[in-house]
Amino acid sequence: MHENHALPGETRQRLQDFLDSEDNADGLDFVATHGFLAALTVGPDTPPTAAWLPELFDNQPVCADPEKAARIVSDLEAWLKEIHATLYHGQALRLPCPLTLKATEPTELNDWCAGFMEGMFLKEASWYDVNEELVADLTLPMVVLADLIDDPELQHIRRDQKLARELAQQIPDVLTELYLHFHAPRTA
Repeated sequence: MHENHALPGETRQRLQDFLDSEDNADGLDFVATHGFLAALTVGPDTPPTAAWLPELFDNQPVCADPEKAARIVSDLEAWLKEIHATLYHGQALRLPCPLTLKATEPTELNDWCAGFMEGMFLKEASWYDVNEELVADLTLPMVVLADLIDDPELQHIRRDQKLARELAQQIPDVLTELYLHFHAPRTA
């Protein structure tokens, strides 16, 4: 990651402490928030904070303390910049959770994928404006592992543990491919 945009450890910890606390009863947790911000970053256009912040916190205030809320928003914006800088400088994005799944219970990776899908849903139509088939193929790991869409074909893939594990391992590379698809200069 580019050192100018690296999120300081204390900022990351402050975000994790808040996002995983009871003070954040309506918002996404730390891992899901990373997925959400990753979707905003790799997608076709990053919406302004005023558009994505309400979605992240389910249209509720960030927190009751305005000073703390402002700090959290600033930290989230810095995290978004870190994710962008990582991908912009050609580095694979490291997820804040293991790329592992369990057959019988949800994992943090499932939460990350659900957060990614929430970020994608924010501007879903624009994701498919250019090369819909490619985008559908690239987002398949997140769509399958988020388990938000009830589709028999997706259920079949979810039940195939070997295939689901393979999809999980593809996520860092898929994020890079999505970022390049939407943000790399097009040559004629």
